[in-house]
Amino acid sequence: MFFDTTLGLKESFTKDIIKRNAVRGVIIKGNKILMIHSNQGDYKLPGGGIEQGETHQEAVKREIEEETGYKCKAVNEMIGKVLERKRDKNDNLKCFEMESFFYCCEVYSKKGIQKLDDYEKDLDFTPIWIDINEAINKNKNLLESDFDIENNYLIWVKRENYVLEQINKLLEKEKIRGEIWLI
Repeated sequence: MFFDTTLGLKESFTKDIIKRNAVRGVIIKGNKILMIHSNQGDYKLPGGGIEQGETHQEAVKREIEEETGYKCKAVNEMIGKVLERKRDKNDNLKCFEMESFFYCCEVYSKKGIQKLDDYEKDLDFTPIWIDINEAINKNKNLLESDFDIENNYLIWVKRENYVLEQINKLLEKEKIRGEIWLI
């Protein structure tokens, strides 16, 4: 594993913790990475919550296909995880924890139809192959703007940019290779 960090609240909670686990796919082709672009201007890796009874591998395959339309051929190594901690939006005394696991994945080259949730449709989720530095810079610009991330769906932008920066460091050091991840 190349990264393991906690973002958000640092204080300890012994009870009243709401936990959710998620998986996210890292798919690289040459110098491009497969991202989801929204109508708010952000870029995120495809992925989402693990459903009851699903393995990480089953969940990441399902999420990649739903959000991008690409079928996942293989789920390879887990390269990192991020634990996000914040006060629960419905009860300020509770802590919400989202732990995201990031996997190198391979997809087939033929794109199918997306199967988006309502909020994903509202945000006009669009799969895009983009240079990783361009995605990082666009997300940084959004974070530095006066856009109210906390009151929108885009709370994930901080997490995504942290992960993109970690992936970029690995690519620069040639610890991971994009050619391995895409068929």
